[in-house]
Amino acid sequence: MKVLLLLSILLALVVCFQATEARDREDRRNRRETDEYPDVEEEGADEDDEDDVDDDDTDNDQEIVDTRINPCDKKTCRRGEECYLDNARKAKCRCVEQCTPEPDPRYMVCSNKNLTFDSECHMDREACWCRRRKPQCGNPSFRTLRLDYYGECKQLTKCQDFEMEQFPLRMSNWLFKVMEELARRNELDDDYVEMLKSAEKDKNHVDAVIWKFCDLDVHPQDRFVTRRELLFVVATIKPMEHCLAPFLDICDANKDRKISLYEWGVCLGLDQGKIQDKCGAVHKKNKGRK
Repeated sequence: MKVLLLLSILLALVVCFQATEARDREDRRNRRETDEYPDVEEEGADEDDEDDVDDDDTDNDQEIVDTRINPCDKKTCRRGEECYLDNARKAKCRCVEQCTPEPDPRYMVCSNKNLTFDSECHMDREACWCRRRKPQCGNPSFRTLRLDYYGECKQLTKCQDFEMEQFPLRMSNWLFKVMEELARRNELDDDYVEMLKSAEKDKNHVDAVIWKFCDLDVHPQDRFVTRRELLFVVATIKPMEHCLAPFLDICDANKDRKISLYEWGVCLGLDQGKIQDKCGAVHKKNKGRK
């Protein structure tokens, strides 16, 4: 039990660290998109200059407004793509031209083709090259590249039957320890703290299991956790917990590629009568505070 406790705390710390790293990746991606248009001013910049424009100079005034608006702000590109402005200032998408070099091996990612890339940007750009049939494409099959897990690719051990039987208990204990660690860091929402107090009194940590479901059910908040919503959790933990991915496949009992709250609870060994939807109240309160 002590070994399980230490492993649970270690995994909790890893998840928190990886969450920070993921935010750093997104920040770099956002900076890259902004740097793509150094000649386009941000909307609202130099507002005082408008006072110097004559009222009857409508055409010039319109031209100033146009140059301050970045058409790419309303353009959505796929992963591995970035927006750029053509000669007519029309927003278009193209494959990312330059990925930030990542000397730190922690930024490496393993793709679903079991190929290691220096970063998510490098992997997504490769997929874009192949989707668009660019000469840089290494293999036509790479057009379906996607993230499998964070870190360098390695041989993952197959989950044995006895491990799968023990996994629901390991998972619920791990989720409880994650909640405790987040609370210790003051990173757990107040409404979730109440659920933590309830989980502390329950040896099965029912509310910890429900908490994680609510935490994952965000885009959209529909009481289903999709593969996309599970991606970060799986990609973060899969290299260390080889039973996670097959376990989640089992949880998707009807194979519709999403897990309901009921499926989640049953899969993690909760009594059916204890599977209560607490997501609505928490999400509503969180939305009201924004």
